[in-house]
Amino acid sequence: MSQGPSLRTTLGRILPLLVSGAVLVWLFRRTDPAALADAIDARVVAVLLPSLLVYGFGSLAIDAISIRRLVPPGPAPLSLWTAARLKCASYLLGIFHYALGAASLTVLLRRRTSLSLTGAGSVVLLIALTDLLVVLASASVAIVAGTQLQLGPQVGVIFAALGACATGIFVLRWPGSLGPLDRLRELAIFDGLRNIPLARLGELLVLRCLFCTGFVAICVAAFVAFGISAPPVQMVAGFLIAALVAALPIAVAGLGTSQAAFLFLFEGIASPERLLAMSLALSFGLISMRVAMGIAFARELTREAWRERDAAA
Repeated sequence: MSQGPSLRTTLGRILPLLVSGAVLVWLFRRTDPAALADAIDARVVAVLLPSLLVYGFGSLAIDAISIRRLVPPGPAPLSLWTAARLKCASYLLGIFHYALGAASLTVLLRRRTSLSLTGAGSVVLLIALTDLLVVLASASVAIVAGTQLQLGPQVGVIFAALGACATGIFVLRWPGSLGPLDRLRELAIFDGLRNIPLARLGELLVLRCLFCTGFVAICVAAFVAFGISAPPVQMVAGFLIAALVAALPIAVAGLGTSQAAFLFLFEGIASPERLLAMSLALSFGLISMRVAMGIAFARELTREAWRERDAAA
């Protein structure tokens, strides 16, 4: 007889919902509901809706190109359209937990290409690590350039994480022996980062910089939609740090945690109600867009689930 999910698994599934709900309740209790509602008007829809559409399709195109460039040629080459469909299909699980989205994309890539499961996972991991490196480096540059953000220990965490990423890349790509570290860096999951040619790695870096720029642009559009202004360097640093907070797998799609980050990082440049309304509109807009795109290609996941069942039968 099969056993049900363990307590740890159940808690892992509901914890993001509890965190998002608790943080949002705490934020709503600290703001004026009337002022929050007044912050949303026709201008918000007119500016934010088309911006979200452009960002959604633009970021999807960059993701598809990134995936296709990292998948080696095989008997059935991966087309851009297929790569985009697979990425869309992973959105639904990725909304609940980033790791679930990455795992579903890994499985779909394995099914559609000649890659092994670890090879597909290496592609997904390489893109995720490159995104992390770009965000950390960009946030570090913005902080060094000088911002008015109210930051304390967070600065040290950002620079420490950037140093850890740089050290990891050095360890993985060093041509000589590193003694006890050789066994770790030879794990198949690191094949992508260890063996990818420098030219292809540079190409991926450019693509992910464009992806990061697109995220900053949609955040700027949200600020414009709500009539909020801030120094450009402060905005870039704040957006990227908020993105890092939202990426933590402790809340549903960063809902709640990203709102708290925006209110903390941009305190004083607008009322709490306007900042909260802006961050909520942006979060719900991004979530709704990805849910719609995920539903449109949900059959990809359903098809793979049936194939996995048939293969196990």
